[in-house]
Amino acid sequence: MKLFIRNLCIFLMGMSCWACSDNNNAETDDNGKGAYALFLKKSITVSAGENQTEVVIEWAKTSWEITFEQGDIVKSITPMSGGSSDREKQYTKIQVVCNANASMKQRTQTIHITDLTNKQTTDLLIEQEPAFKSVTLNIDPTVKYQPIAGFGGMYNPKIWCGGNLISARQLDQMYGEGGLGYSILRLMVYPNESDWNADVEAAKAAQANGAIVFACPWDCTDALSEQIKVNGKEVKHLKKENYGAYADHLIRYINFMKQNGVDLYAISVQNEPDMDFTYWTPQEVVDFVKQYGAKIRETGVRLMSPEACGTPPEYTDPIINDAGAFAQTDIIAGHLYQGFTDLDNGYVKNRHDYICGLYPRIHGKTWWMTEHLFNDGEKSDDPSAWEFQKWQYCLNHLGKEIHMCMEGYCSAYVYWYLKRFYGLMGDNDKRSPVGEGEIAKNGYIMAHYAQYATGTTRIKAVTNNTGICATAYINETGNEVTVVLLNFTGATQCIKIPLAGMKRANAVETNENKNMEVISTEMLESGEGVYVLLSGNSIVSVRLTL
Repeated sequence: MKLFIRNLCIFLMGMSCWACSDNNNAETDDNGKGAYALFLKKSITVSAGENQTEVVIEWAKTSWEITFEQGDIVKSITPMSGGSSDREKQYTKIQVVCNANASMKQRTQTIHITDLTNKQTTDLLIEQEPAFKSVTLNIDPTVKYQPIAGFGGMYNPKIWCGGNLISARQLDQMYGEGGLGYSILRLMVYPNESDWNADVEAAKAAQANGAIVFACPWDCTDALSEQIKVNGKEVKHLKKENYGAYADHLIRYINFMKQNGVDLYAISVQNEPDMDFTYWTPQEVVDFVKQYGAKIRETGVRLMSPEACGTPPEYTDPIINDAGAFAQTDIIAGHLYQGFTDLDNGYVKNRHDYICGLYPRIHGKTWWMTEHLFNDGEKSDDPSAWEFQKWQYCLNHLGKEIHMCMEGYCSAYVYWYLKRFYGLMGDNDKRSPVGEGEIAKNGYIMAHYAQYATGTTRIKAVTNNTGICATAYINETGNEVTVVLLNFTGATQCIKIPLAGMKRANAVETNENKNMEVISTEMLESGEGVYVLLSGNSIVSVRLTL
């Protein structure tokens, strides 16, 4: 019995201390009425999901009632009233049922308890967590990087793709008003001049929609070439004594296109001089550009070089380091066929770092990625091996590579065939993930950049979440900032983008089930920025108007 009495005293002492803590220091009045009712806490925090929590009321010698301010948190409170004028200090638990918070913001609501004897009211603030913890993306428009010329692909060449050409309607889907927003069209300079007319109408249509059109030769023509052995293999090679004639060949192409309404933006010396189409040594590329670059550029068309298969130093450095050749080179061009995104591979990382280091070396000129494709598994008879059909593959390859090129100071990204089963638009091949003439996932991924980055300058954008990749851009007038975000995590992510002076925002998303669908955004509580919700494994573009 003594032990029971001792424990009871300890319990009552503890209850007395609990009642004294955080209770607005309520005490009985000097007249001995001692009537009051209050919450033991001034605030509580509840989770984002629908939930139920208990709140303790301390009261004495009064009836009380609960009311609550307008808000979306409280669904119900039980009981809403209680107490008695003839009871000493008591404790009552009330059950508060809360609605789920589906928004990206923390929200609050206040509930009141009123002592009906003295008509005194005390408050309890309920704070509810947002549905998602936010990841902050900090943008600094004052820190500017490279200009962005645009995005596009290779027009299917007549001499290679006779049964898989692009119709005017299909081209319009990609380059026309209300289309995907592509802004660069790459053409093949056919070796036979009788074929040059084949691409004129497509080039004019793309150009009419504001696209840049440039051209690249694969074949220096039989008349100007010879066969030589390189690493034991016979390849076509341009004779040195025919350099002048070859320059004239390119100039005739430029003039032909111009006479037919196409003003070429640029022309390449050679597509992949390090491969088997027409082989050039690095020094031969340098010599040709030094000797004939000025003559080609006098047409008003820019000259791009060296456009080697993997943008290797062996071909790129000689152009940059030779003052005469560099002076006649407007665009440093190259491809990414030797890898770019796998930074766990030492060889690839070294190449990546070399390529990303080009921009500071070229003194205001730009470098372009002018060809790459992703077609893993295409030779398999097993459809499950056709990786290019899968959304995750597209996001992790094309999406990631464009992002890394933009971070690497690239000014233009040009895919290989526009229309192919591994390309941007489906064809009639059984391996095509979409029907002939329909836009593939790769096509939508590129559209996010084409519509939100073309004609802008990349600016600083930093987030500390390694699963979220982002690049940001500002337009020429400085009244619009755009962002392209890639969520490589499987979970939904809430991105907080603080930006002073923002007036409005809109966003579109592509994932496994969506194709550039409009998604909602929420203004920050301060009004200086926006929340955007990214679904797992998705790409989202945001336009912020200043």
